[in-house]
Amino acid sequence: KAAKLRRWLAKPDCPPVMKECKVLFDKIYLPKVSDSDISGTAEEDTIEPVSAPPDLRAFLNGPKRVVMPARVRHNGIMYSTAKTHQGNSLVQFYPRGDRTLSPIPASIKHIYCDKKKTYLAVQCQLPADNTVVDPFALYPYFPAKLYSSQLSPTLELVQLDWIFSHYARWNFSCDHSVVLSLNRVCVYANIFLQKSLNLERLNTQA
Repeated sequence: KAAKLRRWLAKPDCPPVMKECKVLFDKIYLPKVSDSDISGTAEEDTIEPVSAPPDLRAFLNGPKRVVMPARVRHNGIMYSTAKTHQGNSLVQFYPRGDRTLSPIPASIKHIYCDKKKTYLAVQCQLPADNTVVDPFALYPYFPAKLYSSQLSPTLELVQLDWIFSHYARWNFSCDHSVVLSLNRVCVYANIFLQKSLNLERLNTQA
């Protein structure tokens, strides 16, 4: 199916906005580096408390020294700080853990342990300006959305159970980024491809 999708992207009648996103498909379908190839694991990170950075202290109750691993594995998935691994730091999470709300894309700046529980301190992807038209709104079966390329300077606390999925981010321009959810992308990409192929067959028969 991935090969069919790549062939469809190479066709001259493929919508330009989809061709522009080929880099996102490459990130999804090209071979990925396994967790075992990433230097270190959560267990190998230092467990010694360190002085908490100033932007993290607002979340801490009491001591200003905390354990800050560079990465953590949850439900078999690796999450890392942006400084450690850019791709593994991009997550979508449910605000306050409320699954009735739409997931928010964010980048993990810090991972820390407090009272035997691990938390993420993230910077949310800022929304795109209201004056900008999101080209992906025309493709409801493709889970991509246009955002600002800037991250919020304010940190937000996220629990591991609040995470929805990783996401891929592509700098569409100097001011805007495309966010593509990696949780549903395989399902929706296949639906999108099937609808496009069906439309192509109808046009051929006509």
